[in-house]
Amino acid sequence: MAGLMITKQQLISLCRHETNVIQHLAASLPDGGADWRPTPDQRSTLELLQYMTSMAEILAVYLVKGGFEHATAMSEKSKEVTLDTFAHAMDNQLGRVSEWMAEIDFDAASTKMIQAPWQEEMAQSEVIMRTVYGTYVAYRMQLFLYAKQAGNKDLGTFDCWLGRSAR
Repeated sequence: MAGLMITKQQLISLCRHETNVIQHLAASLPDGGADWRPTPDQRSTLELLQYMTSMAEILAVYLVKGGFEHATAMSEKSKEVTLDTFAHAMDNQLGRVSEWMAEIDFDAASTKMIQAPWQEEMAQSEVIMRTVYGTYVAYRMQLFLYAKQAGNKDLGTFDCWLGRSAR
C-alpha cells in the first residue's frame, strides 16, 4: 500500500503560503514590536525575523549535502536583515529552498533512508516535512504570538493561518 506522498510543487506551494503568512504577521507588528522579547534571554522579534530568513534554507542544504558546514555563515548573513528588508529576504529564501529541493528526487524520497539532523534514520520525505516545512509552521506560530504579545491585539486566527484579517 502506497503512503501519503507530496510532490515537490505541493511542498513549494505550502512553503509559499507559510512565507506569505509570515510576511503578513511581520507587517502587523506594532510600533516598537521588533524590539520586543518575552524574557531578557529570548530572541527579540527582530532576531526571530532574521533567523526566519535562513532557517528553511539551512535545512534544505542539509538535505542535499548532509551536513551543517554552511549554517554558521548563513545565520550570520541573516543578521543583516532589517524590518524593511524582511519580506524580500523571505522571498529570496523561498527561491533558494526551491532550488535546493530541485536537487532531491521526490519520487524516491519516501523510500530513501537518510539521517535526520537529530541522528535518527528515517525516510527523506519525512525529514523534509519535519525540517524544511516544519520550521515555517513552527516559527510562524512563534511570530504570531510575539506580535500579539508586543501589542497587536487585533490579530486573530485568520491572520495566523491564512495571512489575512477576518475583517
